[in-house]
Amino acid sequence: MTLRTGPAARLADQLSRAARSMLKLATSSQCGTTALGTEPQASRSVARTDIASTVALVVAASVMLSWVALFNHAPLVFSDTIAYATAALRHEIPGFVSVYYGILILPLHQGITLWPVVFGQGAMLGHLLYLVVRCVSGGIIEKSHTLLIIACLCLFSSLPWVTGEILPDVFAPVVLLGIFLQVFCSDQLKRGERWYLAVLTTVGIAVHLSHIPIAFGLIMLALVLQPMFVPAQIAVRRPAVLVVAFFVAVGSMLAVNWFHSHVLTLAKNSSVFLLAKWVDEGPALSYLAQSCPTVKYDLCAYLADMKGLTHDDLKWGEGSPFKKVGSFDQLEPEARRIVWGTLKTYPLEILRGAMGDAGRQLLRFEAGDGLTREYARLVAPRLGEVFSPAVETSIVQSKQGQGQLPIAEFRLLHIIGLIFGVGFCLWSFIARRDVLPARLVALQVFVAAGIVWNAIVTGALSGPYDRYLARVIWLICFVGLASLWYVVRVRGRKQVLA
Repeated sequence: MTLRTGPAARLADQLSRAARSMLKLATSSQCGTTALGTEPQASRSVARTDIASTVALVVAASVMLSWVALFNHAPLVFSDTIAYATAALRHEIPGFVSVYYGILILPLHQGITLWPVVFGQGAMLGHLLYLVVRCVSGGIIEKSHTLLIIACLCLFSSLPWVTGEILPDVFAPVVLLGIFLQVFCSDQLKRGERWYLAVLTTVGIAVHLSHIPIAFGLIMLALVLQPMFVPAQIAVRRPAVLVVAFFVAVGSMLAVNWFHSHVLTLAKNSSVFLLAKWVDEGPALSYLAQSCPTVKYDLCAYLADMKGLTHDDLKWGEGSPFKKVGSFDQLEPEARRIVWGTLKTYPLEILRGAMGDAGRQLLRFEAGDGLTREYARLVAPRLGEVFSPAVETSIVQSKQGQGQLPIAEFRLLHIIGLIFGVGFCLWSFIARRDVLPARLVALQVFVAAGIVWNAIVTGALSGPYDRYLARVIWLICFVGLASLWYVVRVRGRKQVLA
């Protein structure tokens, strides 16, 4: 398979064939007849048919959403993949990331191969999209149509680039959709589905530091919007489960770091990372220049050296003043004091910087951020040490490892998908608002607000990077397609009845 000539046409053909074959399976399962018998037997037969068609959809979605990794001949990797994939195997607690993504994927890869992680992530997102479509359309959009929507997302969005990468970024849309389903759709979910979503949302919050403020904001937003769109339809106790999930996630992150380092923090080196950002932006440098004559921080000796360095230079550069002071663990207590001092001294400057970063983050959403040849060759030997030489070889010889991923070509398709997604949402919201069910309108509003909030949080905490918005921007294309498909299906049914 090659994408050098007509990439869109070739991929569309491949996905179309896969979709048609799986649609036949799903459709035949949906249309299967039951033998004559008692009503309970017929009910059980219908339930088995529904489960079979759902499994077929999830399997098909898993394969389709893994196409980028399959084309790459290896899972996609970023520099942080090293910590996420190896910490649990080495029984380590990373200083700058959550330990829970590594724990979660450990039963899948078993230190042998990362491919089950890729397919598992694809299955998880495929199933969530099915649940959302089933909820907002009231069953009008069938499973076969949901599979076609996913096929469109495979070509015209960043989704398969997110599911194919070994990073917890895949859980950002899981948190958003999980909260939406539990607040707006719990009356349409089976008991097992509600428990599944509660656990999945809890895990999704716990696997990434940015997901804590993101989840908090989304929960508050959902509880405000719920009475506007589904009043008196959902028991208060069901959305309240989200509050429990949030505190369980936060508590588990605090507990693991307290147990390991006896410090009550979400990540033991989080202050070092925040300090690097504020030094880069200026407030921390101003605070140090003001404080160093009276407070003897170790970093005061390198105050002049820090000027002009980016936060990435400070964290990872070979001659970084941070490294001259010591390891991240050694610097963390001092960094914590400097961070608090800077926050109390320059709160308005920090706020202005956060707002500027949030605005810039809204303009950065290209897929493939960090999927470079250099990162693949950095990650490969480190994974090879823990997994096997075969894993190292597969990453080095992959398209990413050879610098041959067609990222630029597909970014154009993603822009097209984003434009059409926005257009479909606006058209359906303005011209067909009377046709759309309340839950579909709620999804449009919730996703738009969730994407903006994601940009605000990640821009403020870490700075603008494409991968932070690419992990959720595809939801606009998804919601646009779901809205268009619903209007078309309703119109078609009206024409048949007429």
